Amino acid sequence: MSEESKFPMDDLIDTGVVDVAPEEASPPGKAPTAPSAFGKLLNNLPLLGIGLVVSVIGLIGVLMWQTQTAALQSGYVEESSLLLMLSQRVAKDAREAVLGNKEAFATLQDSKNRINSILKTLVDGDDRLPPSPAAVSGTLQPVKDLWSALDTDVAVILTNKLALLSIRENVAAINQLSPLLLAISDEVVEALIAENAPQKIVSRAGTQRTWSQRITKDVNVFALGGMDAAVAATQFGKDAKLFQRINRGLRKNASPEVIEKIDASDEVFNQLNEYIQAAQQVVTEFFVSQRSAQRITENSEKFLVEIEALVASYQNLYGNIKYLKTLPFVLGGAALLFFLLFIRSLVASARQREFESNEQNREAQAAILKLLDEMGDLADGDLTIEAEVTDQVTGAIADSMNYAVLEMRTLVRQINDASAQVTTESEGTREKTAALQAQTGQQSEEIGTATESIVRMAQSMEQLSESADGSAEVADGSVDLAKQGSEAVASTIQGMNTMRDKMQETGKRIKRLGESSQQIGEIVGLIDDIAEQTNILSLNASIQAAMAGEAGRGFAVVADEVQRLAERSAEATKQIADLVNNIQADTNEAVSSMEDATREVVENTRLADEAGRALGEIEKVSEELSTLISTMANTARQQSEEATGVSGTMVHIRELSTQASRTTTETAESVDRLSVLAGQLKSSVAGFRLPAEE
Repeated sequence: MSEESKFPMDDLIDTGVVDVAPEEASPPGKAPTAPSAFGKLLNNLPLLGIGLVVSVIGLIGVLMWQTQTAALQSGYVEESSLLLMLSQRVAKDAREAVLGNKEAFATLQDSKNRINSILKTLVDGDDRLPPSPAAVSGTLQPVKDLWSALDTDVAVILTNKLALLSIRENVAAINQLSPLLLAISDEVVEALIAENAPQKIVSRAGTQRTWSQRITKDVNVFALGGMDAAVAATQFGKDAKLFQRINRGLRKNASPEVIEKIDASDEVFNQLNEYIQAAQQVVTEFFVSQRSAQRITENSEKFLVEIEALVASYQNLYGNIKYLKTLPFVLGGAALLFFLLFIRSLVASARQREFESNEQNREAQAAILKLLDEMGDLADGDLTIEAEVTDQVTGAIADSMNYAVLEMRTLVRQINDASAQVTTESEGTREKTAALQAQTGQQSEEIGTATESIVRMAQSMEQLSESADGSAEVADGSVDLAKQGSEAVASTIQGMNTMRDKMQETGKRIKRLGESSQQIGEIVGLIDDIAEQTNILSLNASIQAAMAGEAGRGFAVVADEVQRLAERSAEATKQIADLVNNIQADTNEAVSSMEDATREVVENTRLADEAGRALGEIEKVSEELSTLISTMANTARQQSEEATGVSGTMVHIRELSTQASRTTTETAESVDRLSVLAGQLKSSVAGFRLPAEE
């Protein structure tokens, strides 16, 4: 054989495909050393092929499982995180709904439906999420139990929606009519004063202003709810009846002008009383709803704590299998290792068969070299060749080589198919990872939007707290004014008591003056009797002097003088009697006037006492209102702090979502690297040339 015909054999030897030892290294007839058990294991092509396929399938399965669990965990966290915001919104909307806020009913119904939907999804699953794992049942069940109680109270408030809205409307109408009723009451008082009506009637008409103000105050206290609402509901009903009774009393002996104004007052009050009665008809629904709202507020904090525990459980749901993050790299390395071992075993197997063939057919070296000439293209990766099988000793070798080429074709096809399958699966996984990454980004944006809403809610709660603080200061000022009014009324009562005492003392003195004038009259009567008797005696003396003649003439002159003196005494006595009678008449009138004035003072003192008690009640209600507003301010401040805490939690959730997005990105990069490895695997066998079709 020529030197050119040996080149293919030399190329095979140089590339290491066929390991033909020199003749000196292996004497003819001596078999090569048998490989060890581990060497046999490394050269087992079916076993290495199975290991390669299992590694690739395992890698794809782990990547798909990681993608699925990340999506499920993100879904659970997203659903449970919504409960944090909804739980606080339910408590706020329940309080607003009881106060008659129409918009609060819509948001309360929406929150109720959304919470029920979320809990149903977490418990029973839906198209996107399966039922929650048993690992979170310990934290999910308390949330369900608490919401069951809260849901009942929310349903009570929603059922009483019409009653609560009617109370708000009735109270608004009463507040609108109250200033008009107050103005008409002032006109009635002014009309009575203009007609010089008795002070008692004017004072009674003036109390209508107090009753109308107290009715309005009690209605508003009732609308605000709280511990004083029941007392206020009873009180404004009594005050309404008292207002009507006083108006009926004022009609008696009143002028047409006053009656006209009283009619106007009755007309306005009848409208106001209709709203009062309408509010009283739904007082039971109001108090039941108020109690439900109170229970919701009391349980909202505990509900929030349980939801936070549930969110934490979902976040830590797969925390105990974090080692699976490195598992894809392990399986990818194992697949690459199995592939390299497979190629090594394939090459080693070819070397072994070639070596055995050379050993067994050393004496047919020329025939083998001819066969190798035919098989020379195999070194270039051409698997389309087929050696000629003859009846020579090389016939079996040619047949074996053809079989080996056929096996190599099959193996290369299997490698190409496995590489294509890995590439296809990698592309699918990469698409799913990209979709998951987009969903995670969208989730992060939605969580950011929710966080901003919660921050705005916290700012609104803080503004509400500041407004409540201002209201508390105004209520404290009203308490101080009520105290000053009470002190002024007390001073007035004290002055009127002093006036009453002085008038009673003056009346007693005038009575004593009357009694003295009466005694003077009796004495004047006695003097009149004496003058009359003197006149009679002087007349008798004149008669006796006339009878005595000349001797009695001087005595007659004296008798005449005595008679004239007696007549002048009688006349003076009559004048004194008239003056005494006039004094007694004036004294009696003064005593009667003093008694009337004393009664008026007593009546005014009683009215002042009633006004003092009314001011005392106003002071008490103002203090209670100040306490209630302070409590509302503290509650609003606490809710603001809780909303700030929820905002922090949402920020943390957003960070977790961002971290999940980064993890998804890393997974996508891992899939890209796997795709690259699959490409390299395919490139490593690209040098083999296969027939177009067998």
